[in-house]
Amino acid sequence: MPEFKPVILSDRKWMYPVVYSTGTRNADFSFMNIYGWGASYAAAWCIIEGCLVICTEVESECYFSYPIEVKDDEKLKSVVEPLVAGARERGKKLVMHSIPKEALALLEKAFGGQYELSPATDYFDYVYSIDRLASLEGKKLHAKRNYINRFVAENEWRFDPMTSVTAPLCAELDREWMIERHESDEETAIAEALAIKKALTEFDELGLDGAFLYAGGRPCAFTIGERLSEDTYVAHFEKADSSITGAYQMINREFARYIKEKYPEVKYINREEDMGLENLRKAKLSYFPDFMEEKYTAVWKI
Repeated sequence: MPEFKPVILSDRKWMYPVVYSTGTRNADFSFMNIYGWGASYAAAWCIIEGCLVICTEVESECYFSYPIEVKDDEKLKSVVEPLVAGARERGKKLVMHSIPKEALALLEKAFGGQYELSPATDYFDYVYSIDRLASLEGKKLHAKRNYINRFVAENEWRFDPMTSVTAPLCAELDREWMIERHESDEETAIAEALAIKKALTEFDELGLDGAFLYAGGRPCAFTIGERLSEDTYVAHFEKADSSITGAYQMINREFARYIKEKYPEVKYINREEDMGLENLRKAKLSYFPDFMEEKYTAVWKI
């Protein structure tokens, strides 16, 4: 089995450009997700035949990402075969996740019949046109505009970009509001809390953007994100005081406008997956994604 090294903050200097250059729209490969959530899942990396592979561990089981920068089936074989062999030595089946839809034909050509494939539907990313999120034009988003109009009518508000100095305020706000928690297991909630903590305490080093929305002089929402590639931006965290009507819709629109101005080349905002949570799914669908960034999982046969 190739040797994997733990993902640390300094890895961003070389890993971020590698991912960025691929033009991926898959949020799984954003450094914040690899490093931030990886702190709870023992994220590690390895360069195999010039290709980056990320390994995570969940309940003592290892999961490997689809190799980044694979361009042909022979290269894919040379990267994956050592992983398959290493898993078999441990009496395990190789599990590969975050396989993009466009890689399925290449995977089949290299390993047809050797694995079982399934769509990871709970982890498909919701991807939206940044222009549409910034304008909220059209009949489908009429309700969003209504919420924003009410927010504007009822509040004196302002939108402030986040800095490394103001970022720690997010943690205090989250505790103060006692806003909705994960519908999922406690482990996921703890992992998110740790990821947010890393984002706030290492804000500049992680190359993050963020913003606060104020109502009546008090912060009522915040959001944090990261540029993923030339045309895609990932919104990692979005929290709001749910007692203030329109706060979620307003922070969403204003942040899209902020990112559109800061990064003119960005065409899409990836708002990540719903993790199979019904309320989260409804919220993301209510903005009518332009497309879903599909992901697949392959399990090799022993």
